[in-house]
Amino acid sequence: MKKAPSTPKAPISQKALAAYLQLSPSTVSLVLNNAPLAAAIPEQTRLRVLEAAKRFDYRPDLYAKYLYSKRSYTVAVLLPEVGQGFSAAILGGIDDALVREKFFYFVANHHSDEELIREYPRQLTQRGVEGFIVINTPIHHPLGRPTVSIGNQPLVDGMARIMLDNRRGGWLAAEHLIESGHRQIAVIKGHAWRPASSERWRGISSAAKSRGITIDPRLVKQLPSKGKAHEPSTAEEGYFCTRELLNKKVHFTALIAFNDFSAIGAIRAFHEAGVRVPQDVSVVGFDDIQGAAYQIPGLTTLRQPLSHMGELAGSRLLKMISGEDTDAPDMMVEPELIIRESTRPLVPPRDLTIRKMMNSHSSL
Repeated sequence: MKKAPSTPKAPISQKALAAYLQLSPSTVSLVLNNAPLAAAIPEQTRLRVLEAAKRFDYRPDLYAKYLYSKRSYTVAVLLPEVGQGFSAAILGGIDDALVREKFFYFVANHHSDEELIREYPRQLTQRGVEGFIVINTPIHHPLGRPTVSIGNQPLVDGMARIMLDNRRGGWLAAEHLIESGHRQIAVIKGHAWRPASSERWRGISSAAKSRGITIDPRLVKQLPSKGKAHEPSTAEEGYFCTRELLNKKVHFTALIAFNDFSAIGAIRAFHEAGVRVPQDVSVVGFDDIQGAAYQIPGLTTLRQPLSHMGELAGSRLLKMISGEDTDAPDMMVEPELIIRESTRPLVPPRDLTIRKMMNSHSSL
């Protein structure tokens, strides 16, 4: 008489689970891995395997599974800093796309360190990742795995790009102000190394030109490129750029800032100078970061669909890994103008008021 197997202790290995069920290890493996051949296994047997796995808290040996299938079901996300609101919102969308398909992912912060940007892909490839999503990270050569970039990244072989139409965003910002009666518009451009900066400036310039408006070069400032490239901009940069604009004694009634952080810094500088927002000057930001709606005043801005871009990137990468989406074109998404309290239509009496205020505070 065949001796009945003893009840295993939880958690157990796949081999012990097969012995307990008196099934071959290959049968148990097919069921637990939901392999195509598992369809030929009787439903009653499949249920026995799944119920026993749950009962004894079976945990797969992921390394052994990788050696067998050459699949890790893991990807990597490279970004400058996970704590930024910009990156966190994108990660939320990436998480939705990957978890839905039962993929794991590593997140690697490179802090704009060029050595880490070069080294991390090699280290993560050694750990078996099947693909990469890079957020605002300069990649100049193929990473050896399917790659999706979020941001204005130069085209690299084997990479798909999810990009924001920054030129359209600049156009929308300028058009909103021009439609509101503004003709003297100041601009704080992004750092010189940011492709988005030149694109947004082209959009602003095109909108102004189409309306017969010339933007005074004295009213154009650029965020300073200090320290390492690809570092995030700060509110302090927008603050000092705005103080310099006020010191020039050149009249303007509206300001377009490169992003929400520089817009927040600008509003602080206006407040200290006694220039009211939006009564004396309207301010437009870009990004719609978390909290932009709760500034005083609430910030008018161009919203980037960050979570949606992350979800698109995750879904796109999984298709590339599976071989379904190897030659698809880049995807361009449009920003959305969100109008809040930091802008308002220009009224005639205000024109003289702000001119007097700027002259009286030119010694900042």
